[in-house]
Amino acid sequence: MTLQYSTHNNMPHHYEVYGINLACDRQLPGLEAEKIAQRNSVDIRISTGFVPPGIHQLIERHATTYYLEPGYERDDPDHLLVKSVPGERYYHFSYGEGVEFVLDTHDSNVWCRWQAALTFEDVALYLLGPIIGFMLRWRGTTCLHASGVLVNGHALAITGASGAGKSTLAAAFAAAGFPILTDDILPLSTSNGVTHTQSGYSRLRLFPKSFKNLQELPDELPRLAPGWDKCFLDLASDNYQLHKASAPLRVIYVLNWSASEQETTTITPIASSTAVCLLAANTYRNDLLSTKMRREEFYFLTTLAATVQVRQLCPVDDIASIPLVRAMILADFEQVTGLAKLDHAEQAERGAVQ
Repeated sequence: MTLQYSTHNNMPHHYEVYGINLACDRQLPGLEAEKIAQRNSVDIRISTGFVPPGIHQLIERHATTYYLEPGYERDDPDHLLVKSVPGERYYHFSYGEGVEFVLDTHDSNVWCRWQAALTFEDVALYLLGPIIGFMLRWRGTTCLHASGVLVNGHALAITGASGAGKSTLAAAFAAAGFPILTDDILPLSTSNGVTHTQSGYSRLRLFPKSFKNLQELPDELPRLAPGWDKCFLDLASDNYQLHKASAPLRVIYVLNWSASEQETTTITPIASSTAVCLLAANTYRNDLLSTKMRREEFYFLTTLAATVQVRQLCPVDDIASIPLVRAMILADFEQVTGLAKLDHAEQAERGAVQ
């Protein structure tokens, strides 16, 4: 079935993020630094405040449950319900907080609408996270649930379970003068046998407790949106840097807190056979992947684990040790990759050695 539908013809706001071009009918909060001149070639078009009636009716009549994430408490509404129509062209994401998205995977359109109690700031946080993340996955881009840092022109990734400290470590690198590639979603691509990362956008998301008492960072940071727990470090400010380009990925560090009782931080190699399973557990929103998408992902990760060093990082459970952990990562990265070391004066200037 081919549906005729309308989108907002006027899409004056264009952005470059995650290696793709977005166009939207209104300005997207959080992407002020990623705005670009209008282009004829657009990867994803975002229309706000409505869903085309024909597509809405199609979803109402024919969509079936694709994924369900129950509420966090017993009596809570479902946090997320995803439905798809036969043929998997349209996906309907409905969040318990009162925001919904319809994704057209064939023509790369996204429509969104929300309840009056919410703001577009709230909506943008879902859009720039799981919605664009799912569209990337559908387009065949494998994404790690990771932060990315640029060191000597090469990328290192820090991955691990939610709340493991990926963003906190990235913030420590940012405070020391190192450019940040991305936070939360790390898109990967391969060219001539080399894996490259793509740049995200200029907000590094942090829980308040993750940066309190860390001397290199401010004691207070702005909230992502009113009512949200997380804050953000503005990488577009004069104090920090966002690397707005791709970079070759050299090492992936997998955070492991299972040995949090230990007295010293350790970094150890992970065999490629073991690394594939660890990486598969830490790809972005892998719970939303179809069987076909998951199969393609495993193929990509097998190649990734054979060509990129994967290391296990077991840190000490003490926020005051974050600068030391950063210095250990830098030393390990330089040793593993064979890249020329920064001299001591430059390291000290960047804050890599305390």
